[in-house]
Amino acid sequence: MRSLYGLPYGTLKVEKLNLLSKKDYEDLIKASSVNDIISLLSEKGLKDDLSQYSNQYSGLDLIEISNNSYFARLNRYALSVTPYNGKDLIVSYLGKWDLLNLKTIIAAKSANNKIEQTQIYLITSKNLPVGMYAGLLSYEDYRNILSMDNIEDIVSYTLRYGYGKALLSFIDDYKKNNNVTSLLLSLDLYYYEMMREKFRFFNGSEGPIYRYIKRIIDSKNLMTILKGIEYGNVEDIKDFIIKGGGLTDQQIDDLIKSNSVEEVIQKVKSIFNITTGLDYYKNTSSLVGIESEIERNIYWEFLEIFEMSSLSINNVIAFLMRAEAQWKDIKKIASGKFYNLSEEEISMLLINKVI
Repeated sequence: MRSLYGLPYGTLKVEKLNLLSKKDYEDLIKASSVNDIISLLSEKGLKDDLSQYSNQYSGLDLIEISNNSYFARLNRYALSVTPYNGKDLIVSYLGKWDLLNLKTIIAAKSANNKIEQTQIYLITSKNLPVGMYAGLLSYEDYRNILSMDNIEDIVSYTLRYGYGKALLSFIDDYKKNNNVTSLLLSLDLYYYEMMREKFRFFNGSEGPIYRYIKRIIDSKNLMTILKGIEYGNVEDIKDFIIKGGGLTDQQIDDLIKSNSVEEVIQKVKSIFNITTGLDYYKNTSSLVGIESEIERNIYWEFLEIFEMSSLSINNVIAFLMRAEAQWKDIKKIASGKFYNLSEEEISMLLINKVI
């Protein structure tokens, strides 16, 4: 079985050379404007995507749609070289981009944004979403969903998939307060519980991918608790706790009872070592630094494990992680430059931190 991964390991190792290097990230952070970022990226893997969309878009919009397009292409390429016996698992893993696209559409419908504005933020390549190759939603599904007038119609349409059933469980909350937050969180609940079960027995219950998923679940739950405490909304936190992480029910309950963000961070210091993000929170009252530090620490811990593994599906997951990290970091750098964040602030937000 492992020998089947020799070819994908080699081809993905070559493709990895096209991803941004540490020097590239340093140059992007030091860029003086969004247009300078576009110039730098035009010499990298995104060059074809930037060229494709440059006649229609400019500035942040050009970076957004080109970055999404390149990311979708990388995901589909990784899936295409995955051996048959691992394809179902990679399809499930990539299903989160179906859900992110669905979240984007729901949020846009709630804000009454136009279809043209929404399409920029979807993870697609040449108008084909990742879901065409990995996931349940087809291109025709996306077209139908985008054309719908309201969120209730979207929920009804997606009932044929697990996505719709997850949304339906929180539709009454949405109708009551006209807030889509619970609907968006329901998709996370669906995805991570599905992933936990999918990977649970692939390499045994202690497999590295399974441990990675459990850690991601813990991080999602931790951020749900932190946001509930910070914004004074702890009553409904338990409704959005994802089952199957490493934190026990007793630990979750104890965290929810905390009186402050600092108290929560203190309680989980043996699991999540959060320092820079906590300092940033104390100075700005923003949780973004904490969230970025948690994501960065999990990424580097498990990337090394996956890349050092013998030839297996772990190597495909490692490539997908690198592609995702680059996609997120390009978005953060471009937005940071647009909003005049300092180089230190932008670097703090990155998975590939360089300062």
